[in-house]
Amino acid sequence: MRPYLLLAIALLISTNIFSQRTNLSDYSYVVVPQQYDFLKGNDEYKLNTMTKFYFEKYGFNAYMANAAPNANRCDGLYANVEELKTLFGTKLQIVLKDCDANEIYRSQVGKSKYKEYDKTYQDALRKAFNSIEALRVEQKNIALQNPSKTTTRYTVTTKVDTPVKIDPSAISEDNLPSAKFSNYSNSGKTFLLRKTTEGYSLYEESPAAEDGLLLKGKIILMEKVVKYMDTAGKVSDASFDAAGNLTINDGSTATVYFFQN
Repeated sequence: MRPYLLLAIALLISTNIFSQRTNLSDYSYVVVPQQYDFLKGNDEYKLNTMTKFYFEKYGFNAYMANAAPNANRCDGLYANVEELKTLFGTKLQIVLKDCDANEIYRSQVGKSKYKEYDKTYQDALRKAFNSIEALRVEQKNIALQNPSKTTTRYTVTTKVDTPVKIDPSAISEDNLPSAKFSNYSNSGKTFLLRKTTEGYSLYEESPAAEDGLLLKGKIILMEKVVKYMDTAGKVSDASFDAAGNLTINDGSTATVYFFQN
């Protein structure tokens, strides 16, 4: 009986170790590549940016590969999206590996049958993330190796959605987001700001939209004047503060969208 008991104990210990190592909340960040192998260019169809967007929405500290934090590599996970062969539609699966290239997690298959490439890839990705949402991940704070040499881009802070007073004299072009895509939050909802030739487009993450992103309005830059126009054509003042937060003021109320690192 004793050999069987020892074997059972060994199996139990190994199972516990495995489950601990595959708890995604035990890692402190996830790195998203700038391009997937099945696509032809960087961030084609906004797929890489949306991957980062959804990881952040579902409890991860997500970074693009060209902006990975100065932290222990083995504290992080490394994401990839794989396209599965199918005769009809599109099938995508999200894969997470550790620093030794061991597969830690593989999502459910996201399926879509849109004819347009951008819609079908974005829809399939959103559906693949449903299984990740169900995990309720809450990644821990990042332990930076050289905090004094890192910029505030990687500082982990807690943001509280409370009204912020903006001094118009403090607004400058330096405050304008330079990234092609930036994440924001307001009242528990998640928003995506996309840089355009005119200025920016503001989207709300919504299951009601076919591609998961609902256009809310556009931010138009005219020399040093910043205006916001919603989808109904209403124009309001807009401004960005030094922390990257966006304020839209229609004259009676001011709505603040908080920049998410």
